[in-house]
Amino acid sequence: MISLLFALALVQSVRQASAVPRSWVVESTANEPSVVGGVRIPHHKRQIIEGQGGYQFNVLEHLAGIAPYFDSPGVNLDPSPPDGCTVSKATYIVRHSNIYANDFDYETYLQPFLSKLANYTDKTAFTQSPDLAFLANYTSPITNETEQIEKMTPSGGDAAAAFAGVIKQLYPNLINSTDAQAGAFRLWAASASRDVDTANAFIGGLGNNATLVVVNEGEEDSANSLTPHISCPAFDASMGSVQSGAWVDKYTASLIARFNQVAPGFNFTDTDIYGMQELCGYDAVIRNSTEFCNAFTAEEWLDFEYANDLMYFYSIGYGNPIAPQLGMPWVRSALDILSSNDTSTFNQSLYISFTHREEPPLIMTALNLFNNSAYYPNLDVNTTMPTDRINYAREWKTSDILPFLGHVGIERLQCANATIDSGSNSTTSDDGAESVWDNGAYVRVLVNGSPIPIPECQDGPGDSCALGSFADYIQQRVALYGDFVGACGINDTVANRTDLLSIYNVNSNLTSA
Repeated sequence: MISLLFALALVQSVRQASAVPRSWVVESTANEPSVVGGVRIPHHKRQIIEGQGGYQFNVLEHLAGIAPYFDSPGVNLDPSPPDGCTVSKATYIVRHSNIYANDFDYETYLQPFLSKLANYTDKTAFTQSPDLAFLANYTSPITNETEQIEKMTPSGGDAAAAFAGVIKQLYPNLINSTDAQAGAFRLWAASASRDVDTANAFIGGLGNNATLVVVNEGEEDSANSLTPHISCPAFDASMGSVQSGAWVDKYTASLIARFNQVAPGFNFTDTDIYGMQELCGYDAVIRNSTEFCNAFTAEEWLDFEYANDLMYFYSIGYGNPIAPQLGMPWVRSALDILSSNDTSTFNQSLYISFTHREEPPLIMTALNLFNNSAYYPNLDVNTTMPTDRINYAREWKTSDILPFLGHVGIERLQCANATIDSGSNSTTSDDGAESVWDNGAYVRVLVNGSPIPIPECQDGPGDSCALGSFADYIQQRVALYGDFVGACGINDTVANRTDLLSIYNVNSNLTSA
């Protein structure tokens, strides 16, 4: 299996010495995309901090949701199908590709800092520090708010097309399957322009005239949506801001003091520091060049990463009691797709959808992956994310889950001569998918190119899960977290109220774009 890390490789960047002891690797960069396994890939400069003894730290792999794509480190399982196994079906949900900035980041952190910098008159003060000298001549990467905020960057289109090339190599038989040829090969995207633009760039990379189905992001679409956080009235996007803010206050204090020594008239604040760290990622995907990554130590980047992990933990992770309910509709639909042999309901072997950053982490909670307390059921998971220090042993690391183009894939494997350790041999979906016998059928979850075993089900080749065991496991999770309507407080006046996601059904009333 070709690695998406290679397919969307990041190429190294230049930087200078700093007042803080560290060094930056110097490497020339190509101007044109590289070719890996026949796939033309975009070129993003890596930002590498080097230390003694061969220590290296790639900043762009610690920016949570503001980084070019990279493969998750996973648990070191081979991403290729296990020996004797082939992929017979797969379904993916993918975050949109690189954007200039989202509106919250821009309005809260970027624009205030950039405006303050533009109006600061003593910019020569920055030249006293190698870390901040670039600010003397820095200009905003946002030149047209209306046309750029929440919109895909040119590098985002390149990355999405490259991702399509990788998918073509991974699943040539699924894309060209007989069932798919019976009708147009379809892709799905939430209706925001960044999702639609990502999907169209992906279709261009596929080169098979795929049909795009645009799914409305309406507040009354209930679970039948690619953006359940929008269609759930009980979802509060501000959750996590208190916990994250407490950590930001703590770790930025020393940074504020250090930077204000250089330019006391600028009066750096915690929001300035946070905005500068966000610009490391946004500059990288807009300009493919950034000095902000060089202004902080590896430890300070880990601080920033943890601040993001706290925010997402309490908003779209295990710290939000309704997070699994929001991720469950897609998981249930994935089980239906993978377990069904009824082509009158699901006539493709490969399903790919594009959505926002919130959805992959929500799906992680529905599957019980990246859970700090997965093997400690009596542990209060909220105690695993303190706000006064970093839990370096945590499973919940959003940098590994939601970079741009971050994705969750679930594959059905057909394995010859495989046996299971335990579990049932048959499955019946509670949502109407056809009953099937396992007959060598297994399921595995891929997160950003890396297999992630399900804690409760590792009975197959490569720690995959027998299809019947997977169905039993999901039905257990549905019993706990399947009530989308109830968890979200959707009243009976909403005509579309449902716990199910049915957009992939052949008879769905959604129309193509």
